[in-house]
Amino acid sequence: MADNYLEKRYEEVFGSGAKAASKKHNAGKPSLDSLFIKNRSVRGYDPSRKVSLEELREIIAVNSKIASSKNWQVLRFKAVTSGPEADVVNANIKMGALFRKRHASDPENNPDLPLKGTEPQAFVVVFSKEPENSSVLIDLGISLQSMSLKAVELGLNCLMIRAINKAALKEAFSTELEPVAVLAVGKSAEKIFMLPIHDGENQEYFRKEGIHYVPKLQLEDILI
Repeated sequence: MADNYLEKRYEEVFGSGAKAASKKHNAGKPSLDSLFIKNRSVRGYDPSRKVSLEELREIIAVNSKIASSKNWQVLRFKAVTSGPEADVVNANIKMGALFRKRHASDPENNPDLPLKGTEPQAFVVVFSKEPENSSVLIDLGISLQSMSLKAVELGLNCLMIRAINKAALKEAFSTELEPVAVLAVGKSAEKIFMLPIHDGENQEYFRKEGIHYVPKLQLEDILI
């Protein structure tokens, strides 16, 4: 996928004026808006782009700078690069819940994911020192979003995964900490397009002719 594919498609839908103004103001560095646009959930990765341990550590490092509910800072992180540990993680995660539901009736447009050969090979496995509660989940959301944005800044992409085999991951990494999420990290091999919609329209993501479409409500639909 061309690195600027999402930006080009965004311009076609939303216009280039806002982006041009942003570029002038933030010359030489990516704007936060551009990071948001590129920060899509990716379920297929380019196997030729290896993610290093140093890159994963840089992504995890954002957790020393972000907000934490009650400042508990209970999350802990395991960096996993390609190899046996990555194989274990891949065997104990599931992605594309909506596609799994639709696969039986329309397998051509709803294949099992990831497609063979595009499996992620780098992960951040997130653990908690405390049982899941509202504060842990607040921290988890902040953490996953922040790490994903950092990955995008590094030219990578992510998928936040909560459908995980907790018991298997605890055993694989020999820990008593509670697994709460897995962040897959790599270079996207997919084409993803944000589809502007309005309140009341179908919000379920879908695939058509190899492109992954993500319906997104517009500002006027979310303002109260």
